[in-house]
Amino acid sequence: MFISEIEPPRGEPLRITDRILRLVAPNPGPMTYHGTNTYIVGTTVIDPGPADDAHIDAIIAAAGGRVDRILLTHAHEDHVAGVAPLVERTGAMVAAGAVCPNGRYALETLLFDGDVVDGLTVVETPGHSRDHLCFVLGDVAFTGDHVLGWAPTSVLAPEGCAARYHDSLARLADLRCRTFLPGHGPQVRGTRRFLDALMVQMAERERSLWTLIADRPAATPELVERSYSNLGPQTRSIAERTVEAVLLRLEQLGRVVREDDKWRSLQ
Repeated sequence: MFISEIEPPRGEPLRITDRILRLVAPNPGPMTYHGTNTYIVGTTVIDPGPADDAHIDAIIAAAGGRVDRILLTHAHEDHVAGVAPLVERTGAMVAAGAVCPNGRYALETLLFDGDVVDGLTVVETPGHSRDHLCFVLGDVAFTGDHVLGWAPTSVLAPEGCAARYHDSLARLADLRCRTFLPGHGPQVRGTRRFLDALMVQMAERERSLWTLIADRPAATPELVERSYSNLGPQTRSIAERTVEAVLLRLEQLGRVVREDDKWRSLQ
């Protein structure tokens, strides 16, 4: 289902449309794929990515030397660390869906669902994070980490919420955008089929966990042990938070309950 892509150009802008350029930041990794995608739409920058001098230089050059505004899909470090140096270099204003962390940069504009800023419509899509936004320009949606171009989005409790993530996927489907430009990985075409596949995958994961609990009530760490093998400490922590997020959605749906730290099926 997920799209693979040859290593994208490093430090060189890729023209997506006549209005949209993409730069891939030099922060590849298991959670970021080739790196964070930074998009330039005129004098507006979406997600500056890491605080890398060469990447900041490339952003300013791709924007023709002028950046008036920075839009943030969410406040995770791989998307926002470059905000402060980009603001320092350009004087750009910052707009996002939540108060930015650590006071490292000023947030001039707090964005809400339906707002229009620099021609882009704001769509609130919580789930991966509480503050997550997508931005829509015509039939293109900048999806941040809500929909990725290479792997399923991580939804990690307690910050991530699988129930809200599922609802946000349905919300994005209703917009009928033809192209998704994600925060990591290549652009996504066939967007409705892609979203349907994500929701089917979520449903299958929910069924699998519910079946384990119906067979024998268990705490979250035990369910991870029964679902995965050969996990290192960091991977285990991510797996536990992922499973916990799914179980909290099942609890909201009335299918499971937690008693004495163990999950038990209700249906």
